[in-house]
Amino acid sequence: MGRGAGWWMVSIVGLLACGPGVPEALNGGISDPDDVHQELPPDRPRDTATDAGPVTSEEDAGTSPAASDGGAPGTDAGVGGSQPDAGTPDAGPRPVPVGQFPPVQSTVPTFALELSPEDLEKLEADPSSNVSVPCTVTLEGVRVPGRMRYRGASTRDLPQKSYKIELDPGHELGDRDHFELLASWFDGGKLTEKFAVDLYRALGLPVPKARYARVSVNGEHQGLYLDMEHVGKDWLKHHRRERDASIYRCGHRNCELTLRPGPHQSNFEKKTNEDTGREDLTAFLAWVNRSDDARFEEELEQRVDVEAYLGNLAADALISNNIIEDSRSFWVHELHADRWTYVPWDLNNARMLYWRTWNPLSTPVVDRWPQSFTLYDPAVQDIFETRVATRPEQRPTWSVLATRVWDRPALRARVLAKLEAALEGPFSEDKALAHIDALWKVVEPELKNDPHASAEHLRRARQFLRDYVRGRREYLLKKLETLRVHGSGPLVIREVTTGGSGYVELYNRGSGALDLSAYEVTSDLRATARYRLSSGTLGPGQAVRLLASGDISRGPLHLPFTLSRNGGEVGVFSRERRSEETGKPVLYGPEDAVWYGPLPAGTVYGRKSGGASEDFERRTP
Repeated sequence: MGRGAGWWMVSIVGLLACGPGVPEALNGGISDPDDVHQELPPDRPRDTATDAGPVTSEEDAGTSPAASDGGAPGTDAGVGGSQPDAGTPDAGPRPVPVGQFPPVQSTVPTFALELSPEDLEKLEADPSSNVSVPCTVTLEGVRVPGRMRYRGASTRDLPQKSYKIELDPGHELGDRDHFELLASWFDGGKLTEKFAVDLYRALGLPVPKARYARVSVNGEHQGLYLDMEHVGKDWLKHHRRERDASIYRCGHRNCELTLRPGPHQSNFEKKTNEDTGREDLTAFLAWVNRSDDARFEEELEQRVDVEAYLGNLAADALISNNIIEDSRSFWVHELHADRWTYVPWDLNNARMLYWRTWNPLSTPVVDRWPQSFTLYDPAVQDIFETRVATRPEQRPTWSVLATRVWDRPALRARVLAKLEAALEGPFSEDKALAHIDALWKVVEPELKNDPHASAEHLRRARQFLRDYVRGRREYLLKKLETLRVHGSGPLVIREVTTGGSGYVELYNRGSGALDLSAYEVTSDLRATARYRLSSGTLGPGQAVRLLASGDISRGPLHLPFTLSRNGGEVGVFSRERRSEETGKPVLYGPEDAVWYGPLPAGTVYGRKSGGASEDFERRTP
C-alpha cells in the first residue's frame, strides 16, 4: 500500500451494507435559427482522402415539407380521410408496413420557381439573409403564389442553393403550404439522406418523409433535390397525431435536452401554439435531468413514445448518426395524451455520407461507435476538441436522455433487440442493397443532367453506400456483445446524499484492487476539469465515502463541490484514458454516472443489494 493509503482505510470500514427536480429557467430568447456557422469537418478516410475546403452540414433552422414517394405531395401512400377535430389523431390507411422500405418513386416532379430578376439579385447579394421575396411555384401543372429564400446554415454560399418556400395564405400544393428543397450538395451521390429516411420509415419511426424532385429557377435547371416533409401542422395531420400538439425544435447546436442552453447554443424554438407558454417543455427537461434512475423506466413509459425513441437510437447506430447536436431535430408534445415524440431531422449529418470534398476513391468509415450522441460516444471528444479551438465556451455535447436509456439494462436490451431486428430486416444486406440500387435508378440519370454534380463522385456513389452497409453490418454484429455488458465495470457510485452532510460513496464490485488515484469525480458530467482522487487502494467489496462539503482544505475525503437537494448528477471517470489529440483525460465514457431527483434531508439514494445491483432505491440510513 503506497503513500496516503492510511486515510483510505479509515473510510473503508463497515460500509458494505450501504449500498422531478426544481426546473431551472430556460435562457433568454431564441437566437436567429438560421445563424450561419461552420460545421465540424467529418472524419478523414484512412487512406486517400484529400480536403477540398471546409466540410459543412446542410442544417437549417426552418421546418420542411412532406412528400410521398412519387404519389401526390404531402400524402403517405394514400393517407387521408376526413379531417379530425383538434386533439384527435387522423384516422386513415396505415403507412408502409414496418420492416419494409417504402416504394421508390417512379417519376421525379419539377418545382418551377419564378421570381423577378431584381428579387433574385437580392437573394444572391446576401445568401445568409432570412428575408424572403415573392415568387410563384408551379408543380405538376398547378401554379400558386408564395415567398422564397435560401435555406441552410453554413451551406448558403455553396454553388447549389437550397430553398425554403412558404405559399401565400389560402394556397396549397398537394395538401401542403411549406416546402424545404434540399440541394444536398455535399452528398456525392445524393443517396445518403433519402436512404436514411427510407430506412427509418422501414423501422416504423416518425421521420419526415422525402422524395426526389427537380428544381428550376426562372427556367434554369438547378439539379436534383430532396423535397423534405415539413414538421408542422401538416406533419401532425399526415402522421395521425393530435392536431393541436405543440412542436418544439432544438435550438442551434442544442439537441442535448439539458435544462438550459449553454453559451454556444440557442434555446428551443416553438413551432406551433406559439402564443402559449412552454411550461410543458420546462417540466419535461426538468424530468430528463432531475429524476431518479430508480423510477426512470416507469416514468419514461408514461411521458415518451418509448418505442419510437428506442428505435431512433438503434437507427442512429445503423447510419453512424454521430452529429445529432447539429440536427435541430424536433420534439412533439401531444397535449391530450401528454406524450412526447422525438422526430429526427438532418439525417444527412450521418457519417455514412459520401462527402464530395473527399477524394472520390475514399472508402467509407464503418467503425464509429454505435452509442451515437451519448456520453459514451468517442465523437463527443472529437467534436469538442475541434470546436473549442475557435469557441472557448464550447462544452462537450451529448444527449442526456439517450445516455440515460443506455444506462438502464432493460431499456438497453430493448434498443439492442431493435438493432438486431434491423440488421436481420431492412438493414440486412439483401434488403438494404436492393433499396440502394432502386434509388440509384432514379438518381443516376438525374445527376447526369445536374449542373452541380461531381462526375468523379457520381461514378462511385452507389458502390460507396453499398460498401458502407456491408462494413457497418459486420462491425455492429461484432459489437453487440460489448454493448450488452455496457456499465458492468468494477467501480460504481453506490450512494449519494445531499445538503450539508452530502456525500458520494464509491464501491468496488470487481474482483481486483483499484488504485483510486487513477479516478476523478464530478457533479457536472460536461465538466472539462474534474476532481482527482488522492492515492489509495480500494479492494474488492470495499467502499469509500467522499464528503461533498465543497471544501477540500478540510481533508482528502472532501470534494470541491456540494450536491443540491433539488437533484443532480454525479460521475466517476478514469484518468488513464487519454485523448489522442490533447493527451488530457477523455470527456466521455465514465466508469459510472448517476442521476438523482430531489432528495430531502436524511434521504439516501443508492444501489440495491449492497452496491452490485443496477437497480436503485431511496432509503433512510
